[in-house]
Amino acid sequence: MLKKPFINIKSGDIEIEALLDLPPGESRPPCVLFCHPDPKHGGSMDNNVLEKVNKSLLKNSIATLRFNFRGVGNSSGEFSGGKFEGTDIISIVEFLSTHILVDGSRLGIFGYSFGAWMALEATLATTKIKSVVSVACPQRWYSTFGTVEMVQPKLLISGDRDHDFPHGHFKFLSGRFTEPRQIETITGADHFFHGYEDILGRLTAKFFLGTI
Repeated sequence: MLKKPFINIKSGDIEIEALLDLPPGESRPPCVLFCHPDPKHGGSMDNNVLEKVNKSLLKNSIATLRFNFRGVGNSSGEFSGGKFEGTDIISIVEFLSTHILVDGSRLGIFGYSFGAWMALEATLATTKIKSVVSVACPQRWYSTFGTVEMVQPKLLISGDRDHDFPHGHFKFLSGRFTEPRQIETITGADHFFHGYEDILGRLTAKFFLGTI
């Protein structure tokens, strides 16, 4: 099997390492951008959740772009813990919006853990993102998004055994998000979703098929 070539995307004075996957036989499909967990805890574009959801989207004729945040893998610069990562996402969105191999008018974003925070921030920052999936966004950031208007469709997911986020509080805060929103709890899953990746893949693919 041929190894897929990485691409470098400019963001200011740094370059972001990324991997664009295209579903076979599709002409200019919609595309979903993936945001990975905190690299201080081992997060990267090779995360188990991102890889499984990536495969599910490709099977459903949706292109994907995974990338490493600044300072992770072969992305240049230094990880800033959220200070500059949002700017990098917008640079990637701009890159995808004019890419000849995908439909730049049909872009979604998927974020897991730290990446969910970044994905929600980016959704507020640009109308080029048409819908967003947030998985296990840490509570300390998640609570802020119910206080602002986010008009894009949202799929908000948590495991009922997440050590960072009590289930009842997740449901309460999710209910404060602007409509349209879809709230899903995965029974038995903790923050890492080991063994539950297939469920995440099915939920995510179904959501994006209806929103981008």
